[in-house]
Amino acid sequence: MGLPDKGQMAGQAMYEAAKAGEFRMPEDGALRLAATCDKLADGLVDEIAAAQRLTRVTGFADLPSGRGLTQGFSKKGQEYMDTLAAFRETALRYKAAYLAAGKKFTEADAANKAAIKATANYLEGDV
Repeated sequence: MGLPDKGQMAGQAMYEAAKAGEFRMPEDGALRLAATCDKLADGLVDEIAAAQRLTRVTGFADLPSGRGLTQGFSKKGQEYMDTLAAFRETALRYKAAYLAAGKKFTEADAANKAAIKATANYLEGDV
């Protein structure tokens, strides 16, 4: 199962447009925006780690209704983590797009690869 689309596709499209020269910006602006994306992505890593506890629900009675509630709340916790991971991927994809728009292509390609790797690691359970 993949992550919900929370802007990743738009970020990837913007990255492709920047690589094709259809989206440009001054280098200094691109670097500032990329740094902001890094800050957001780093904060989301911390939030994802903290949210893991939301998937370990306890306290409901060992009855069918209690087990159902435990599973339901645990699933909601996982959905929250998946949404945060999707936002992180989006931030990293926008970072790649901004860097490409600022003609920092080597850094942009590295950022795009980092977005892919971060998502793959998350989906493999390496939060």
